[in-house]
Amino acid sequence: MSTLALFKQLVHQRCGLHLEGLAEARLVKAVALLRTRTGIHSPTLLISKLEQDSPLFDYFISQLTVNETYFFREPEALNWLVNTHLPKLLVNKNAPLSILSAGCSSGEEPYSLAIALYERYGERAKQLFHITGGDVDQQVLDKAQAGIYGGMAFRALPSSLKLRYFSAEGRRFKLLDTLRQWVTFCSFNLLDHNAQALGGPFDVILFRNVSIYFDEATRRAIQQHLKQLLTPDGILLCGVTETLGNDLGVLEMVEEHGLFYFRDHAGPTHSPVSSSMPTVTSTPTSTCHSDIDDKSIHSCPVPPPGDAGSQTNVTSKDFHDTLHQANDLLNQSSFTAARNLLEPLLVEQPWSVDALLLAGLVARWQQQPQQAFDYFKRALYVAPECWPAHFYQAELLRLGELTGNAAQRQRGYAAVVRLLESSPQADGALQVISPPLPPGDACFLSKRYLSEQTAIQGVG
Repeated sequence: MSTLALFKQLVHQRCGLHLEGLAEARLVKAVALLRTRTGIHSPTLLISKLEQDSPLFDYFISQLTVNETYFFREPEALNWLVNTHLPKLLVNKNAPLSILSAGCSSGEEPYSLAIALYERYGERAKQLFHITGGDVDQQVLDKAQAGIYGGMAFRALPSSLKLRYFSAEGRRFKLLDTLRQWVTFCSFNLLDHNAQALGGPFDVILFRNVSIYFDEATRRAIQQHLKQLLTPDGILLCGVTETLGNDLGVLEMVEEHGLFYFRDHAGPTHSPVSSSMPTVTSTPTSTCHSDIDDKSIHSCPVPPPGDAGSQTNVTSKDFHDTLHQANDLLNQSSFTAARNLLEPLLVEQPWSVDALLLAGLVARWQQQPQQAFDYFKRALYVAPECWPAHFYQAELLRLGELTGNAAQRQRGYAAVVRLLESSPQADGALQVISPPLPPGDACFLSKRYLSEQTAIQGVG
């Protein structure tokens, strides 16, 4: 058995993580970090050490997952849960209702639910609902319990909610104690059947954007486990692109109001009810209007093919400094301020790959997906090797922010894989800023999305 196979076997046996394909690169890096941390170079001794040292194993696992999450991810599903499903349950059963975020990572998902419920029910929400977050990675659980976030964690959270529920903590933001202390976090292995510490059974289990790490056999075993943690009328809610991959016959897939969830075959049935209650989600993309000047996207002349790389003056100090400042503002979710810096840059340098990529990200998080797509497209005209532009174009399609066919989406992810497999540390033709997503993570996620049979199921 190869050295890597020993580690794969241990991780799969203990946690169910599937570390084939591109995930191997993360495994190789994690093993190297283990050797540096412990001073042990023998694979057999390292395996033995991991089996006996739980904190070290937790550290090892934290190096193997891509904890890419943010507040109010897939808001339509959150809105349905808070404004339709949970009110219906409260009519039929006594409070409190129990909700589990399985694979909660650094806490953005359970905290998003807490914010949404508090918006609807006020202080009474704490008596109506118990919220638990569980994850196998102790390091991200520590971050979740601290409740301090920055950068792109807020990219989909309405600014009014950020102001209402977070206070400044240096350059980062801390969730108010009244919500942070409401949510319980605990270690949770999806394959461990001894989950009494979680405090179930649960009326709702969120298992969203987690199953990409598991093969089909493991997903089936996880569903069998989660099924035991559900109340008789409980539901399992997966990520919108994971629904078909989790329709394995363990639970029954049900459609309600354009959204899909899973329940026990033997569980009670509920007729869907409409809700006229106010929503907590942000304005749908189709009704948003941009205050970005369209001329900054479309009016500049297209460079001749032979001159695509002629980004004159891109090395000027002022230009570089302003790009870095715009990038910092983007990472602080100050989208309007970042846009205001980028607009004159794009007048001066309409074919700067760095500026175009940043402008695309700003447009996306300001809910202007078509403008974002156009910016990414222009970046790719200048530099077809700009893998971040390929990745974020594909994301716009995968998440339903723009309509498109599966082949178009797959071409984007395939380009990322092709470019990064040939040059794993490629900078994507960016000359000033660093890629917004680590190359290894982008390659890993792209390969996963290509290999999964995914479909947008009415939301996303």
